[in-house]
Amino acid sequence: MDRKSWIIVTLCVILMGVNWHYMQENARIAKDAADRKKIEEAAKKPAETPVAPTATAATPAVTAPATPAVPTVPEETHSLTTGSVTFELTSKGGGIARAVLAGTDQVTLNKNALEPIGALRREPAGLDAIAYKLTAKSDKSATFEGTSAEGIVVTKAYTLTEGSEGDEHLIDLTLTLKNTGTAQHRSEEYYLYAGASSAMKHDDARYDGFFWNNAGDAEYELSGFFNKGFFSDAPTEFRKSFDALRFAGVMGRFYTHIITRMDAKDAPGKFWSSRRTLAQPIDAANAGKADIQDHAFDAALGLPTVDLAPGAAHSEHYQIYLGPKEYDRLSRIGHQRSYAMFYGYFKIVSIALSKVMRWMHSISGSWGLAVILLTIFVRLCLWPIHAKSTMTMKRMGLLGPKMKELQEKYKDNPQQQQMEVMKLYKEYGVNPLGGCLPLFLQFPIFIGLYSVLEVAAELRGQSFWWVKDLAAADTQGQLLGFNINPLPLIMGLTMVAQMKLTPQPQTVDKTQQRIFMFMPLFFLWFSYDFAAALALYWSTQNIFSIFQTRVMKLYMPEPTLEKVTQKPVPKGPPPQNPFFNPLGNKQDKKKGPKPPRLGG
Repeated sequence: MDRKSWIIVTLCVILMGVNWHYMQENARIAKDAADRKKIEEAAKKPAETPVAPTATAATPAVTAPATPAVPTVPEETHSLTTGSVTFELTSKGGGIARAVLAGTDQVTLNKNALEPIGALRREPAGLDAIAYKLTAKSDKSATFEGTSAEGIVVTKAYTLTEGSEGDEHLIDLTLTLKNTGTAQHRSEEYYLYAGASSAMKHDDARYDGFFWNNAGDAEYELSGFFNKGFFSDAPTEFRKSFDALRFAGVMGRFYTHIITRMDAKDAPGKFWSSRRTLAQPIDAANAGKADIQDHAFDAALGLPTVDLAPGAAHSEHYQIYLGPKEYDRLSRIGHQRSYAMFYGYFKIVSIALSKVMRWMHSISGSWGLAVILLTIFVRLCLWPIHAKSTMTMKRMGLLGPKMKELQEKYKDNPQQQQMEVMKLYKEYGVNPLGGCLPLFLQFPIFIGLYSVLEVAAELRGQSFWWVKDLAAADTQGQLLGFNINPLPLIMGLTMVAQMKLTPQPQTVDKTQQRIFMFMPLFFLWFSYDFAAALALYWSTQNIFSIFQTRVMKLYMPEPTLEKVTQKPVPKGPPPQNPFFNPLGNKQDKKKGPKPPRLGG
């Protein structure tokens, strides 16, 4: 087949794949709509037919786990407040029903959970079947106690964390199991519920997920884990065993639940996570839309093997973190919890930029100014490389006429043309890759900073100029149903101005010029709904680049096109490389008449 036929066949295959994908997507949407209708019908039935109260009320889930029989016990609650955080504890499940974060956060964690954080399950997808009583309480602690059907007395003591590694978002949990029966009790199926995480708005759902730390190796999965693949069905749960499970939890874009095992010696453990569909959408504006659904992510980590003789007891110590995903905070409270900041391939760059940004904030007192100062700091560090790149591009521009002559001369011989062009570069000492170097260096910086600003809980709710929230788009209104975001528009305009001032080689053809012309529009479309902090960074960078180009034009001399003096090639055979003569063989010498030996 010729080239045109291959192109047609390739396009047909791509269109068939796209069609198959959307067929699967439409089938999924129809199934989700049917499931949601069943949930709404099931929610109406209890209202029509009264039933005896149980420990599990209607929950916003597609399918709730089977509810074990729990003795009817009045619910007892107690609140522990430290700083801006209030832990609301309940005897139903013996754990933390909610964590209310005040201050600049103004968010409630675990509100879409099936039961409280710290509930003890006998199977990961089950529920805590023990009836607990609040046996002790104070302004810094609360203790719950209950007995299982197997005669195991479970005691949960929650205490606010204090000390050098303390934090207002931390709470200690001491879990004690005592065998009051007459037989040995051994089980590997005890799970501590880590709660449920759900997005704060529908657009943030892609950041939801779960994670774990096995012997210092932290990994995670995002919401896409539960999507249907091209050749596989959608998984319903994640379940895995580890040799040394140190912590595990669930996370959203800005906040996370982390349960850390605090015992000195590592122990094997299991981890489980699943996704539930909420009966009602998170955003009120999406109510009634069958094609939009929101989820909650549940997780539970397994206890080490429990082996209790009659009358014996065993305790496990945990710390529960319910708070923002801030690298500085998680690093300070230790126990590798900073590993839960999954910045990606350029993690080192992200951590360094995060530290610099916090330093800039300590100087300026404003997170918006901190982003601007961080941008200027990065650009100053790249100034020498940028200057060298600009000079290289200008010199390549001076080579434009000579390169056009070569293109005309060798237009029928591309290989010879390429050789002559490289020879021209060598004669004038021009490195064609020199103009691309700043872009390659700036790429990991941009990706690293993007990873920081995208999930920076420090920026959430922080205002700057007309921006109400640096962690969201700076939408100021709508025009014909289209959001008006000033910062991305400024970014696009400054990018156009920057490209006008950037020297381009004369060899750039019309096709490349059109591509360069549409690049600002592409970036504007791609980043229009980015966080305002990221658009602020990019706009500041463009403005600084324009200023830098102007300064260089005023104070740096224009380059001249001069041939580089080539080093003369030494005559004679090249010196022998010892690496290609490993045996030390002597070079052959010309044979000739030997001198006469003395004595005849």
